[in-house]
Amino acid sequence: MSLAAEQPISLIALPYHCGTRGRVPGNAMAVGPEVLMQEENAPAALRSVFRDVECTMIENAESASAEENGGDFRRIPAGDQMGRVLVQNIRLAREVRQAIARGRVPIVTAGTCSSSFGMIGGIGDVEGPIGMIWFDAHGDAQTPDTSANGFIEGMLTTTIAGKCWPLYRRQVPGFREIPEQRIISVGMHEVYAAGGRKDASPPMGTVIDPPVIARLGFETALASALDMLRAHCAKVYVHVDTDVLDPSELRANRHCAEGGLTAEQVSAGLSLIADRFQILACSFSSFDPDVDPRGPGVIAPLMLAAAQAAARSRP
Repeated sequence: MSLAAEQPISLIALPYHCGTRGRVPGNAMAVGPEVLMQEENAPAALRSVFRDVECTMIENAESASAEENGGDFRRIPAGDQMGRVLVQNIRLAREVRQAIARGRVPIVTAGTCSSSFGMIGGIGDVEGPIGMIWFDAHGDAQTPDTSANGFIEGMLTTTIAGKCWPLYRRQVPGFREIPEQRIISVGMHEVYAAGGRKDASPPMGTVIDPPVIARLGFETALASALDMLRAHCAKVYVHVDTDVLDPSELRANRHCAEGGLTAEQVSAGLSLIADRFQILACSFSSFDPDVDPRGPGVIAPLMLAAAQAAARSRP
């Protein structure tokens, strides 16, 4: 067994979508983590290489405890969607922080990309500046002023970069903004696909999108962006929205679009990141098992690739 394979792994699941557990009409992304956490899926994939894989399912995270709301229910109102999302990110931040404190690598599966708030909160105690690599079909870079529907899932990278929701994001313990110069957005292909939203907000940071990939090639483009990022930080969080994959490989959810990456490219990207940075944590989000049954067979090997990349990136 290799030295990297001796690295203990914490496999963590946050099975919620927009603060809700289980299926809602037209959407089963909250169920994705439950499917991936079935023993024959992600746990088996990681245990095929790693000796110590600890599995945690975050449950009963719909309302804040007195500790989380400071004894004042008005701080995180019960029943409110944004309040539920906040509670779930507080719980996720706690699990990620505890894993890192115990010398473990957190690999997370979550229902939606707003789980990135909890991921960043969980790594917030790490010394030094932190960067973020955001794999996604979409930039998620709106603000309350540019969003027509007020959907928080469309304002994630802007929130992380410090451009909106300042008081909200800071309720996640450990959360610290990652400025745009330390963000790389990879994929971003939905806007170029047939029926894509041509008025979508520009992604955050350095962008590796279809025109850049067509001009430079995927690995060259990403390697160049990563080399520039090294001037600003040595540690990163890696976020993978599974709809970054092309539907020919996996129709991850109903928001996917033609022109995405292959699983091989995502795996190669994880390796390129590990060559240059310490990967603090990695999350995989937004898999809807009702849309494409191929999900576990595609995502579980990528979760293993992320764990292997993060383990070998450790100093």
